[in-house]
Amino acid sequence: MKGLIELLCDFDGTVALEDTVDLLLEQLADPAWRILEERWVRGEIDSRECMAGQIPLIQGGWAAIRRILEGARVDPTFAGFAVWCRRRGIRLRIVSGGIDRVIHYLLAREGITVDEIWAPHLVEDERGRLTLDFPASTGRTRCGSTFCKCELFAGRMPRPLRILVGDGRSDFCCARQADWIFARDTLITHCRAQAIDFLPFEDFAEIRRILELRVLRPSGDKLRVSSPSLTSG
Repeated sequence: MKGLIELLCDFDGTVALEDTVDLLLEQLADPAWRILEERWVRGEIDSRECMAGQIPLIQGGWAAIRRILEGARVDPTFAGFAVWCRRRGIRLRIVSGGIDRVIHYLLAREGITVDEIWAPHLVEDERGRLTLDFPASTGRTRCGSTFCKCELFAGRMPRPLRILVGDGRSDFCCARQADWIFARDTLITHCRAQAIDFLPFEDFAEIRRILELRVLRPSGDKLRVSSPSLTSG
């Protein structure tokens, strides 16, 4: 079954119980970050432009960020879920509009291993000033951004069954391209408004139970992937 299922999981508000970027901006950044945030919410700038402008406003470099992250919490059910995915041959990718170093740090702190982390790369110069490098883009996506999770759903068929797990705005534009969606918070509101099928979830133990019941079907001594059938939550 290895390679037949690919799970693309948001980080902030999904794996991390708080939005770590907002946490850092609120505690370490010049208040001008809120202006960029409001422009992004209104659709005046895309996610790349928003983040590229906000991160340099964070003061104190990585040392200050690490102190703030001491209080950041990770969903306690995610570690076991990551182990289960590895045993089942499900590729587990963290796909985030957040900060790669933050994600690596928190997962390492919790002893969690995933197959890939796709997120903007944090760069710090000798004076502690921060900038972001973004993952290579294959071209503008359907939403018009040069940095977007839609990139990860492109490609020729056949491809793995791609399951999106998310909670917020960074998941909106790729939601229509996912084969299956586990949603909570504002992603639920978006899916309902756009008539996109999804399943609500509370934690990763619930996602595991649903996948075992509805996607992974026993066939003799092996497992096979059956096509999921969704209904709106």
